[in-house]
Amino acid sequence: MKSLLPSRRKPLSAIPVLPSSPNKDLFSCLPTELVLLIFNHLTTPLDILSALNVCHTWRSILLSPEIWTPLADLLFPGLAPHIRASFPGTEAVSFHAQGDAFHRALHSHHLFATGHFSNAKHYAVRLDHALKSKSTDNAFRLLKTVPVSAGGVHDLELAVPDLDPAAEEEHVSRIKLYSHGRVAWWPEGWHLPFFAVIDDLRMRSRKMYLFPGQAESGRDRKSGWKTALGGLLFIMGQEDAGYCVWHLERDEMKMVHLPGAINRCVVHGERLLFVGRRNAEVWLWDWESARVEAVDVAGMGCYAPGLLRMGGQILLGYPSHPRPPPMVGLRFQDTDAKVDFILHPTKQNALFVLKWDEVDLVMFEITGGELTARVLCPREHLAYRIMRLSRTQNTVHYLRSERCDAYGGYCIMTAWIGYEPTDDPNPICAGPCGSEGSLGSVCFNVYTKTFSAFLHCASYHRTPDTHLWDGLLAVGVTGVERDNSKRSTKLAVVLLKPCDGGRRATTQPSGAGFSFSVRKMTPPPSTTAPAEVALTLVPLDHNDIRPRAEFLQSVAYALEAGGDALPMGFDQLKTEWLNGDENTLIYVAGKEYTVWTFGEDRCPKRETREVSTWRHGLRSVLGLRAKNGVTGSRELHPVSRS
Repeated sequence: MKSLLPSRRKPLSAIPVLPSSPNKDLFSCLPTELVLLIFNHLTTPLDILSALNVCHTWRSILLSPEIWTPLADLLFPGLAPHIRASFPGTEAVSFHAQGDAFHRALHSHHLFATGHFSNAKHYAVRLDHALKSKSTDNAFRLLKTVPVSAGGVHDLELAVPDLDPAAEEEHVSRIKLYSHGRVAWWPEGWHLPFFAVIDDLRMRSRKMYLFPGQAESGRDRKSGWKTALGGLLFIMGQEDAGYCVWHLERDEMKMVHLPGAINRCVVHGERLLFVGRRNAEVWLWDWESARVEAVDVAGMGCYAPGLLRMGGQILLGYPSHPRPPPMVGLRFQDTDAKVDFILHPTKQNALFVLKWDEVDLVMFEITGGELTARVLCPREHLAYRIMRLSRTQNTVHYLRSERCDAYGGYCIMTAWIGYEPTDDPNPICAGPCGSEGSLGSVCFNVYTKTFSAFLHCASYHRTPDTHLWDGLLAVGVTGVERDNSKRSTKLAVVLLKPCDGGRRATTQPSGAGFSFSVRKMTPPPSTTAPAEVALTLVPLDHNDIRPRAEFLQSVAYALEAGGDALPMGFDQLKTEWLNGDENTLIYVAGKEYTVWTFGEDRCPKRETREVSTWRHGLRSVLGLRAKNGVTGSRELHPVSRS
């Protein structure tokens, strides 16, 4: 019966919200018992999406609370409570909204799992894209909606006289943050840490922010700046100067003064969590009340107070004068325990504290200022074993929580766990890739309050920068493309499926010298399917200190990253990182970055061009009809888009 579903699948727009006629097809007239029996065999998101598009009756059944809730618990643990918390209520309107949210989650998961991106763009961070009037696909329109009194920058020459937009090649620009379709970068990260630019990738707009008073009187304050970016708030500040909080939608600014210095700021919605440096104090702040509230986390037994430090991975192979490693996580100076914090996505007064002291991995839930839950990761759990094996090649790994799905999942640590002995009676990976090494990721879900773990088969010399989303792990690789006897080195982003212990016999490894297909950024003419090119995986280059894969297995798909692997002015120490969410995947390499958009969130300029093409075609048809004296309300045939 499942084999009939693809043939019955219809475009989303072809399915009426309500039955448009009393005529029903075979699927609508099946007995309810038989329909439920068929639904029991729907085991993948694609199966459910196909069944949703069969007929209105099936859609109504599948999106009812009695059906979609167990399906969500089976496929995506945490999704059902997340949807119910986002759309509370027991009336029919809430049930309808919850069912639609489940449908959107299925659709989003399917697009990312299959790599069906709707748009791909390559950018280079430049100020003149917003200042010049030329029209380019990579241009951002400068918005002056943030008042100058609130830190908005309308004129660079007046606001930041030390910055010369004409000498951008000499600037030390740094792309530091991504969140909810926005990229935050610093045109001169070393000398002007108080001047930031935020580019909205969806609206192609740009806003520039300057910490008030720093350009005139605070030029000596060039260290200790902390920043954070969320969906609604942008934070930038320093211990002596205070912290500015900008609302990205209201274009307003508020100042926050804390009792002490901080090492970390966590943002979610309109809430902030600050972590103090001296004794790991925790302060909460929200936009509406604009009041700082202290939470005695240490007094609840989550950890002993002490000096808290920011740390980064020990990167081997650096030249004699390296730049400092990125500060990614928090550790106590005296005990070396690692700690991190999460704000609950739907409970306004709840937060989570994660602690790893090389003995136990513990999660504490604090609600309303009181300790409400304590979850200890079992010693036999895969997550605990990954944490124990994460100290490989003298590399220290820190807890750093980042969203790994759209329903309460957070990846708290990813590490290359190295090669396993062949005589190990209980290997962490039972598949053939165990002897080659694996990338292990430890996750935690705030709704189910459970730990989980993923293994992705890949061989490295140290942990690369990765991004985990919906079980797929994104890693950057270097490949060689041969076209008409020409050889060019390209960058690509590979999405790896979780290791299944060798149960997929058809899985082929991809090591040095192996070829793999990469989806190009632009589709060929007259089609929406992405073109593909064959790349050959390049082995480790000793001139490139960044970690590169020597072996990959279970590749879901690969995406071409814009630009060459060795662009002009190549810096071996340039920043390279990955990030994203349910709609976006972003790969950053130095001053350049590539963005893939999944779903209906398409590029506004592309939509404008298509609408303009349709309007021009309709005007031509109408003009031709008027010239020929054709009147009436006959049907117009659409004009094809080229």
